[in-house]
Amino acid sequence: MAGSRPELAGQLAGAYEERFVVHLTDLPRLLGLMAVPWAGWWFGLLEASVMLLVSGGTWALRYYGSSRFRDLSGQLVLLAAGLFSVLGTYRQLVWLDLVMHLLVLWVLTLLVHDALRAHGLLSGGLTGRLRWGEAIAVTSLGASLAVLWEIGEWIGHEFIDPGVGVGYRDTIGDLAAGMLGAAVAAWNIWRGSARSGTGQ
Repeated sequence: MAGSRPELAGQLAGAYEERFVVHLTDLPRLLGLMAVPWAGWWFGLLEASVMLLVSGGTWALRYYGSSRFRDLSGQLVLLAAGLFSVLGTYRQLVWLDLVMHLLVLWVLTLLVHDALRAHGLLSGGLTGRLRWGEAIAVTSLGASLAVLWEIGEWIGHEFIDPGVGVGYRDTIGDLAAGMLGAAVAAWNIWRGSARSGTGQ
């Protein structure tokens, strides 16, 4: 039993080695890291903080993404969301904010799920009602992340920059889009469990 957790972590790491080896998929990660001082210099502390969070997410994907595709696609989503925020694109294209909330919560929900599995806090290869239970738990986890995101936006609006968009309509729309993204992530995980279950 003691050796099962490292083995599970190795399986979840997909194509990534336990020893750090540079891959082409690390290029967006490097760009995200360089974007932190760029955003701070040209736009301000709040924008630098946004890109710092994005950079942290890209590095978490490096170690917990279950495949190189999930790592790369997740990085691109996070980087796009951060850059749109820094450049003020959401003010010009209101619908884009909802789209990015959906995509980012999809990425973050999958990421947290993979991290929990890597540390042995969730089991893989579930079948039957247990698989449905995992899907419900993952959706709830993503919904909690969506709520935390909105709290973070409120804190930014109240204590850092009043320009951060908040409000009843904005918050409800963001929560709905985020929960939908979490549900899509749960569906992805459910389908993955179904395929692994039928293959056993």
